[in-house]
Amino acid sequence: MILNNVRYIKHTIFCLIIFSNTCFGKEFDKLFQVYEPIQSASEIEKSINNSFNTMVYRLSGKKSPSNVWKIINAGNLRKDFIISYSIKNFENKSFLEVNFDKNLLVEKFNELSIPLIGNSRPVILFLINIDSGSAKPYFLTQSQSKSEIDLLIKNYLKETTLSRAVFLELPELDLFDINELKNYKKLINSRKFFDDKYIFDELIIIDVAKIGISEWSSNGDIKFNSDNENFINIFMEKFINFTDDVIDRLLNNSLIDTTQRSLVNISIENISTYQDYQKSKEVIESLIGAKDININKFNLDTIYYQLEVYGNLNSFIEEVSENNFLDIINIYDESSSLELSYKK
Repeated sequence: MILNNVRYIKHTIFCLIIFSNTCFGKEFDKLFQVYEPIQSASEIEKSINNSFNTMVYRLSGKKSPSNVWKIINAGNLRKDFIISYSIKNFENKSFLEVNFDKNLLVEKFNELSIPLIGNSRPVILFLINIDSGSAKPYFLTQSQSKSEIDLLIKNYLKETTLSRAVFLELPELDLFDINELKNYKKLINSRKFFDDKYIFDELIIIDVAKIGISEWSSNGDIKFNSDNENFINIFMEKFINFTDDVIDRLLNNSLIDTTQRSLVNISIENISTYQDYQKSKEVIESLIGAKDININKFNLDTIYYQLEVYGNLNSFIEEVSENNFLDIINIYDESSSLELSYKK
């Protein structure tokens, strides 16, 4: 639960291992690390190919394989973009951990004029109320599953979080939250409750209820009634299509035009040790929009850089604003300059 503008969402252990600190911010700092399921060592080649497809999918935001083939047809092998890979085990399942070369991929996207999406990724929060008719209605949470539809929804959210590098989150609601939410729903609306307590880019609200012997209804952002015995499958198809459309729209708003280049001057204060300097420089280098970095000068606890960035000042600011290690102090549009502070 997020209180006082701090997001606190309980993810599965698997997500915590893979995403590290990203669960508490909008910056996807493991963007170039892909985990692909693998059954045996004989499937490594297949898993490498699939992981590359996922990597291109993450960067471009496009589900179509056209960008993958655009890169392959330009004379590149998938493994050309890999730094390392190894087999890891989580929850008694094996995965191939593949680490990709950020600079090579961004350069290739630029060469082929493929727009890409930076580290800053949208957060979509889901409030899903389920009334099966046989038990007390409940809100779907990450920590427990009570029915088949719960598992299907949560599996889709986890898999899509991994494949598209976005944050699809379920709130953890305690009794106080549930009572508050009911009051908001009566007096104002549910969205107001979440606006006051959570940080997100989009809120999706769905009420699923059994309203007859074999009839179900879905209301909120997905509206339809059905007496089909395959209601759950029908609902999941509509849910996936609707959510995919929302993700497409949000990612499209964050595209970086790699054919455009800009010069940006930044200063980073609160640099008191060599380790601070190293880490802050690594943070800047990890940004998708950062192409070339040159140090201009040092001054007490502040270091000054001039950057060549992909896109423009605004797209670069969007990436920096969601970074877990940097705070924006001032923005100077006329001189394309940013004053930043390093968070230790």
